[in-house]
Amino acid sequence: MSDAPTLTKTLLNGVKLNCPSCGAGEIFASYLKRRDTCPHCGESFVGLDADDGPAWLTIGIAAHIVVPLLIFLERREWLGYYAEFLVVVVATVAIVLLVLPRSKGFWISILWWNSKPRD
Repeated sequence: MSDAPTLTKTLLNGVKLNCPSCGAGEIFASYLKRRDTCPHCGESFVGLDADDGPAWLTIGIAAHIVVPLLIFLERREWLGYYAEFLVVVVATVAIVLLVLPRSKGFWISILWWNSKPRD
């Protein structure tokens, strides 16, 4: 099993939304819909259901970005309340939309890694 990817490579493939095994095929058929198999190498993704893990990770990442942004905006009084609110809402939505599929790819890669037998 010399061609097996390392854990780091597997997780990076997941973050890049690629197959954790070959790194060439895509994990998702659409925004968050997982494929059943890799279109490149045929690796099965059946049973790799990430459930609530990606949402949990996305909330953690988004909170660590949005809360300091909110504190920064509140300490500076050059924006009005509604402008601050708008900036925070737009930033939160943008971060979640960018991070959620990568978080799900990361989580699927972890599940794939743990489902494979090791020597």
